[in-house]
Amino acid sequence: MRAFLVWILPAAAAFAAWWIFLGTDSDDQYTVGQVAGLVVVLLVIAVAAGWLARTMDLLPLVVSAVVGISAGCWSSWSDDDSGMFAIGWLMVTAGAAIAATVVIVGSWAVRRRVDVKGRPAA
Repeated sequence: MRAFLVWILPAAAAFAAWWIFLGTDSDDQYTVGQVAGLVVVLLVIAVAAGWLARTMDLLPLVVSAVVGISAGCWSSWSDDDSGMFAIGWLMVTAGAAIAATVVIVGSWAVRRRVDVKGRPAA
């Protein structure tokens, strides 16, 4: 059950965040507020995932979070006739992979450091 949640929950949460902030925009002309809101929610998801992760869960958490963003981006932009959406999709996916890795592994490392010092973990 835990493996299922590790692979599915971050992907579903990231996709839902994309859909709520950017997927419902009919003309794909995003405002700063929409993008900033999405980034804040994705950061909260990544920090929570990293904080609650076990060592063996780190790779699935990163992969599933990136898949959620990629799927949301693809579903929103794939109807573009110019074909340029693929470049934007690739840039978003690469950026999400880097950011998710840094934030998830970073919050996991902070939690481990807190645990090692003998303080109670959250």
